[in-house]
Amino acid sequence: MNEPSPPTSAPIRIEDFPVAELPDQVVMLAESADALAREGRRADAETVYRRVLEAAPHHLRALTYLAMSAFETGRHEESVRYLMEAIRLEPSRSTLHQNLALVRLAQGLPGKALESIDQAIALHPEAAVNHLHRGHILESLGQETPALESYGRGLARDPTLRLATQSLPPGIRVLAQRAIARLAPIRLARIDEAARAVEAEHGVPLPARARRFLDIFKGLTPAPQEHPFQKPEFLLYPGLGARAWFERGEFPWIHAFESKTPDIRAEFEALESSLEEAYVPQSTGQKIWSPLAGSRDWGSFHLYRSGTPIPRILHLCPNTFAALKLLPLARGRNHAPEIFFSILKPGVELPPHHGLSNAKLTLHLGLEVPPETAIRVGGESRHWREGRSLVFDDSFEHSAWNHDTRPRAVLIADIWNPALTPTEQELVERVIDAHSRFYEEYFS
Repeated sequence: MNEPSPPTSAPIRIEDFPVAELPDQVVMLAESADALAREGRRADAETVYRRVLEAAPHHLRALTYLAMSAFETGRHEESVRYLMEAIRLEPSRSTLHQNLALVRLAQGLPGKALESIDQAIALHPEAAVNHLHRGHILESLGQETPALESYGRGLARDPTLRLATQSLPPGIRVLAQRAIARLAPIRLARIDEAARAVEAEHGVPLPARARRFLDIFKGLTPAPQEHPFQKPEFLLYPGLGARAWFERGEFPWIHAFESKTPDIRAEFEALESSLEEAYVPQSTGQKIWSPLAGSRDWGSFHLYRSGTPIPRILHLCPNTFAALKLLPLARGRNHAPEIFFSILKPGVELPPHHGLSNAKLTLHLGLEVPPETAIRVGGESRHWREGRSLVFDDSFEHSAWNHDTRPRAVLIADIWNPALTPTEQELVERVIDAHSRFYEEYFS
């Protein structure tokens, strides 16, 4: 009886195997190559990865490693070949298109690099680094304005790129620093232009503390700590006197304003409950507000939001809007005034927090005030009273609570800090406007 002939050996064809059923020898080779790469043995890792590709021509890890190793050693055409094959296999992987863009730029082909980085962004638009790469590529093409806009989009998508540059990997750090260096002078020039306009209109130089404010706002001088409880999140104006609380008698308009309380309260009570919103948005990124995110436990009816009146409330509250004209409302594009009816439900406590600026004060007009409610600012607690105002600097740490069984309702409005002169008020408004327009132009 004839013995069966042994099977003929055939080369391994990766196409014959699903990914989960790769031959053991290919898996072992790939693991060996990975280990060599981790040890920094590039030449050995390349040798083993090439053996992997002989058996498994569409092994993605081998293709990408060999592509980037070739790129780092100046073998750009070889890198392109590997990357093109990887993209053929995985066209939806944005990092492959990003890597191809970097190789194309190194080849001196910025047009092709732009095509690749645009594809990477189309696949993953929120990847901040891709926008920075796009800015660099556009710069090499001499397209200045689009380059700055791409740099801004990148920095806007990941605050770490601006605020923790030294923690970034070296390559990304250089790119982020380049973006910042290109955009920062534009912001500074816009702020200086706003300051010069105020000086020109008033015909006198700005006072010394206004100059200090400009240097602080531009980031050229660190902000002084004028009080341990005070920490504005956006803007500090020096030399105003660090005071948490202000007394009613300091404001000559306050009695006329408070006399409008019955009309204001009537309009508040007439508002449809469906208009009430959660004051803290669902998408808040601040951990201290997560228990109240999207909750009407702290509800609001906004009359002005970030300096803009709300049309759907405007026609419902004509008397309230008329009363607001009695106040020296603070102004600042996309920042102030913030004016709203604030409803704090029973059992709710607001955590200690800080407001945006000491250039403005916060006014609370009591509308519905149960007895077991209070607010603490700068370590001192006070109680609201119906028809009376509390005025404080919310750049000081403050918190509030309702330990009663009924909701607490107040009208909240931003007003200028009276320590600012009219010229300084205009300066703050103009500088905030310049800052906001810069961010709208480059960081939107």
